[in-house]
Amino acid sequence: MNRLEDSPLFKKVYGCLLGGAIGDALGGPVEHWTPEQIRAKYGNLDYFVPYNRPPAYHAQFGEGDRIGACTDDTRLKHLFCQAIFAANGKPRAGDLNHVLAHAYHHAPDELHEGFIEEYYMKAIWGRDKLIYSGEPTNGAIMANSPLGLITACRPQEAYQLGFDLAYFTDGHAKTAAAMMVTAVSEAMRPHATVDGVISAARQAHIRFARRREGDKWHNLEWRYDPNLTFLDKALLIARREMDVFAIREPLVDLLEWGHLFSDSVHTLVVALAMFVAAGGDLKQSIVGAVMYGRDKDSYASVVGALAGAFHGVTAVPSEWIQPVIDGNPEVDMHEYAVRLTTIIEADFKQSRQNLEDLGQLI
Repeated sequence: MNRLEDSPLFKKVYGCLLGGAIGDALGGPVEHWTPEQIRAKYGNLDYFVPYNRPPAYHAQFGEGDRIGACTDDTRLKHLFCQAIFAANGKPRAGDLNHVLAHAYHHAPDELHEGFIEEYYMKAIWGRDKLIYSGEPTNGAIMANSPLGLITACRPQEAYQLGFDLAYFTDGHAKTAAAMMVTAVSEAMRPHATVDGVISAARQAHIRFARRREGDKWHNLEWRYDPNLTFLDKALLIARREMDVFAIREPLVDLLEWGHLFSDSVHTLVVALAMFVAAGGDLKQSIVGAVMYGRDKDSYASVVGALAGAFHGVTAVPSEWIQPVIDGNPEVDMHEYAVRLTTIIEADFKQSRQNLEDLGQLI
């Protein structure tokens, strides 16, 4: 192993990529299953099982017996990575749009084309195009963890980047996406804490809301912010129980509203509540999210990426790694981690030089 791959930075980056893919691949085959159905067949699902449905745009691409295959959540995340590579640093919307256009026009088959179509159409139509009929989906939050890596240890910058590149959706879905990018950025600190991760996400969101909306509007008693409203209530439950299975029923009572299956608020709240209830433990966070129900592959993918950034790849159970690598041969996540780490390191060196130069002026 070379110096780069032996660094704590690489281990956190690779842990984030693998953790997200693992959560996605664990939850994908049982999406739409109830916890009771899962337990009746598999118990508390902590191992990979085959898909019982054919490939689809927003499910797995491989055949049903392809263990460890990821869904659209991870495929879109890898496009975010490609935008970072194209920008050689923090991407702009144009960088991501270019990646989306290339993926659409060079799709190898109908599945790949159909998966990317709605994002590509949003890229070229802009405000005239409403993703998923304008619903506040988790299309951004489910895939944007690489933005937290490229802004590691800079939570305020991470929030803004997450918000700007969440143009796939709107409203509180954009701020939910930005909050999760912030959480990943904070989790990258060498001595990150669970409470610190949550606090960074909340405070970055509040700070931006005050700038965007004004203090008077923000402080009105009837001001409604679903991300904070439901997150704060869920965190009380998580900290009281400190058990990923015990929090499910009270979370369901809190969150089971609305018709939208892939809701951004649910994704943010379930993922962060599981992370807190597990005390940051990667395996428990992911399994708890898988066993929650609803859009479980997205919840598990989001919290898996967060916990992977928090602990690093050494916390990922060894029996989980190879099935996901073998099940998704289209992308080499180890290579992606090396490239991301190289870019982050170069950005650090440039930032340090800039600060040293500035210091001579003060």
